[in-house]
Amino acid sequence: MADRQYRVDYEDLSQQVYRMLKHMILVGELKTGEKLRQDELADRLGVSRTPLLSAFSKLEKEMLVEMIPRRGAFVKKYELKELIDIYEIRVRLEPLGAAKAARHATDEQVDELMKRCATFSELASSHSDSLKELDYEFHMFIMELSGNKLLYNIISSYSIIPIANFYGFFKDPTRSAVEHEALCRAIRNRNEEAAHAEMFEHVDNSRRHLLELLAQQGEGE
Repeated sequence: MADRQYRVDYEDLSQQVYRMLKHMILVGELKTGEKLRQDELADRLGVSRTPLLSAFSKLEKEMLVEMIPRRGAFVKKYELKELIDIYEIRVRLEPLGAAKAARHATDEQVDELMKRCATFSELASSHSDSLKELDYEFHMFIMELSGNKLLYNIISSYSIIPIANFYGFFKDPTRSAVEHEALCRAIRNRNEEAAHAEMFEHVDNSRRHLLELLAQQGEGE
């Protein structure tokens, strides 16, 4: 693991540890298939095992951690076909969230969305290490704007799993930035139909790329 140090200063330790571990999985500090060593993580985060085990349990429910009897906890690793299945779900649910965001978002929330979109676009050509996390937060902010908490919770896991299983973008980040901008314009214009269509196209582009990788994998066997 990297030498980066984390410290928890809040009362709800288990929730804070959960968020930190989720962040570490998202940015690749904890890699797929890696064993989560309790003593090492407890020392690194400055907490006892109790909030750590609670965080493991929550991450297991979100399909990010796998608990294997007599072996311990691991960052769950997914096969390519499983990632495609996840995108089959995302491509149907996220457009719904985008359409609802166009309907329900306040003017202040739309302003914040446009700022996030601009930040991603500014960094896209640099291929910054922070892009994956910005992309995840961008998608989750739109789900938050939808006002549908259940949808938010579902997409939270289904968005992070592919990111954690790939250490780069599925497609050129500058292309993602263009797609983000079109999506944001549709939400800003309160055009539910366009927001639905733009999100579908954005997510489906990644799904089709995964299908191409799966085909190439089959050809190589």
